[in-house]
Amino acid sequence: MNKIADYDTYDYDYSTYWAKREYEHKAEVIVLNKILKNVHGQWFLDIGGSFGRLTSTYSKQFSNLVIIDYSLKTLQKNYKALKKKYPNLELIAANAYFLPFKDKSFDGGLMVRVLHHIEKPKQCLEEIYRTMDEDGVYIQEYANKLHIKAILRAIFTLNFNIFSKKPYQQPNKDNNEGAKKGSKVLFFNYHPQYIINLFKEIHFTVLKTYGCSFLRLNILKKLFKSNILLFWEKIFQQTLSWTNISPSIFVKTVKLGKREQNKPSTLKDILVCPDCKSSLNFNAETAICSQCKKSFTKKENIWDFRI
Repeated sequence: MNKIADYDTYDYDYSTYWAKREYEHKAEVIVLNKILKNVHGQWFLDIGGSFGRLTSTYSKQFSNLVIIDYSLKTLQKNYKALKKKYPNLELIAANAYFLPFKDKSFDGGLMVRVLHHIEKPKQCLEEIYRTMDEDGVYIQEYANKLHIKAILRAIFTLNFNIFSKKPYQQPNKDNNEGAKKGSKVLFFNYHPQYIINLFKEIHFTVLKTYGCSFLRLNILKKLFKSNILLFWEKIFQQTLSWTNISPSIFVKTVKLGKREQNKPSTLKDILVCPDCKSSLNFNAETAICSQCKKSFTKKENIWDFRI
């Protein structure tokens, strides 16, 4: 069984993580607005979208929006506010390894600040690929193991293992978000070439990469206001993305082919059993798989398809 970062276990409120990270949040919004500027479609999937932090970057380009997250409590807590702001948004509790959607359901998707918690990225990305339609744009953010601070540290300490293409498991110290202090938490940093090779194996075509959060240093955030940092962030995103030295990197990919037309317009029409991918029989707030007979329920407005 794959390890899961379960924020519900210790009632971790992910929105508190972003309370003091205005610069990082807006830097990511800048990147996504640029990537999604001319991207349109019917269904869009935000994997690990939590409390809807990035929904504004894709809400106007797609007719139907879906956020999945493993944290049922987070989705329940934010349901009313998000539905009021985005009536065309659906929230579903699900495991990214076992998505409860039909093949080729989505015309676009993204995963931001999640891959570092994924133990088996290839298995997860293959499942995402299955749910993306041909010509669908998928955006992947990942923590870069070769950011400038890590490279300088490696040079000064003569520890060149950082240049290995293998994913780097960060030490547990002060890195226990969403888990009990002292717990072992999955937090992987990735080599840019490892990510590119991974997408090639899965048959996603990489269109472009974008650096992000170039100025993510506590000393800079203490010395300068966010608007100053963001001014330079825009310049660095435009001129330095090719260097792969930023701590966060966004990858724009596409699933090549001709997009399927006339997609279903309701959520139930694209839902399947997350385990065996068979059709579901709906009865009020219960969904039962027609094949394996697994049962799933709707809890406080949120379908719970976690397995």
